[in-house]
Amino acid sequence: MAPPSIVNDLLAASGSGFVLISILLTWYNVTITALGVQFYESIERAFLARLFPQAAPGIGGLSGPLTLSISALDKAAGGWRWAILVVSIVILLEVLVALSTGASRQSSPPLPHSTVLMVLTFANLVLVVAAFVNLPYGGAPVSYLIVARGVGAYLGLVAALVACGGAAVGLIKSSPGTP
Repeated sequence: MAPPSIVNDLLAASGSGFVLISILLTWYNVTITALGVQFYESIERAFLARLFPQAAPGIGGLSGPLTLSISALDKAAGGWRWAILVVSIVILLEVLVALSTGASRQSSPPLPHSTVLMVLTFANLVLVVAAFVNLPYGGAPVSYLIVARGVGAYLGLVAALVACGGAAVGLIKSSPGTP
């Protein structure tokens, strides 16, 4: 049986690993409605018809709604979501270094591993919750765009909660005076 600190570290690392996997999956499903397609085509005709009058009759031709899948790292989702990737990698590196050097079992290292891990997993949880709540294209009219969360958003949220929970239990068990 592995010591509790190692189990909590592995729980935090596996949660962060699943957050890494989730950011590569679909976080948002964006549907451009028929009204949105018509609006897009009217703008396209207005600008391009003046620049290229010979191509004006061939512009457009889309029919019905279009659905796009966007990952958390897509530029349409927002550039700040790359921070989730960076923090998740740092968490994995922190756990790897702690397990390889035995820092998670030391009684008083210079900077306690459990505290660092808790801060990192909490920061990652805050970023994932912000990405979960903050949908892209938030200012677009509802009649033009419909944005829904995908499977990656839900997986990322659950994984970040698991990682933060594992780090919190590790911090509580490593604090002095805890049996």
